[in-house]
Amino acid sequence: MKILYTPMPGLVHRVQIVARELGLYDKITWERAQPYERPAHLTDQNPLSKVPTLITDDGLALFPGMVIYEYLESLAGPTLYPSDPAARWPAMQVLSLGEGLWDMTVQWNNERKRPPAEQSPEQRARYLAAIHRVIERLEALAPSWDDFHIGHIAVAGCFNFFDYRRGRDLATNEFGSVMPDFSDGRPNLIRWLADMRQRPSFAPTD
Repeated sequence: MKILYTPMPGLVHRVQIVARELGLYDKITWERAQPYERPAHLTDQNPLSKVPTLITDDGLALFPGMVIYEYLESLAGPTLYPSDPAARWPAMQVLSLGEGLWDMTVQWNNERKRPPAEQSPEQRARYLAAIHRVIERLEALAPSWDDFHIGHIAVAGCFNFFDYRRGRDLATNEFGSVMPDFSDGRPNLIRWLADMRQRPSFAPTD
């Protein structure tokens, strides 16, 4: 099987963390795809031209990330998704918050990449408000996280991107603005993220 994705030097993607945690990373062919260029090898498999996209050994294309995570878990056996309903549904809530946070971040980041005259201040404010609401919810939940599951990968993966993008912005001023430090003033998340980043699966790969 292979996964189409966009490598970023110094950043480990959520799907890569999942594959590592499940012991499947080296069984996957990782193939570069830039979705904004709409390359045929991506759009032929995923007409949405989004990454990650997984192609099974049988040629079935699976996406988005949340579907790929479950597929990989089905190959490796129960690991990241709790089987006990009392634990599973809170984990799925955190997964949804993490994936939703990623979606809002992508929308906000794409908006600020547009030429200033084409940007919508209202849209930027809407996306940013949603990002802050989700992070505040995660800050409230973090003290109860004494385990490790799929939702935690989704959340920590977002913060990995925040730090990566903020570093790029400070170094290059590429888009004329800087990604905020979304962990600032969130001590529960800061402590939790420090622990998460000790896991070998969180080491950059590209």
